[in-house]
Amino acid sequence: MSPRVRLAVFCAVAATTLGSAAAVWASTSSHTTASSATKASYNIVAGKKDYREFCGQCHALAAALAAGFGAQNKFGQDGGPSFDDLRVSYSLSVNAITGSFAGHEIIVRRMNWTQIYDVSAFVQAATIKHPTVAKISDG
Repeated sequence: MSPRVRLAVFCAVAATTLGSAAAVWASTSSHTTASSATKASYNIVAGKKDYREFCGQCHALAAALAAGFGAQNKFGQDGGPSFDDLRVSYSLSVNAITGSFAGHEIIVRRMNWTQIYDVSAFVQAATIKHPTVAKISDG
């Protein structure tokens, strides 16, 4: 192999390795920053209001005064799981709201990211002492 070809191969391998390392570092760094910023900027009071507007028709939660039976001609027809006994983490709530569950595909189009983060923070705060840890399959 000629010196030029070896140099070209070395540069290609080095660039790929450095690119991968930079991507991993950036994703870890930005995730931590975004997570910290999100947790510092949520509004639990607004989250409670938004929960009642967007979630409370289907999901019962006593802390939000939400009965959660479903709603005819509204966002959903069937009641969703009650959060009165489930401990729902912030990240699980964000994932559930933005996931493609029955009815959530409609809700996520009506909420902005601030509302999603506020509702998730409220749900976590309201359910932090509940006995059963929620899993994504509970919905």
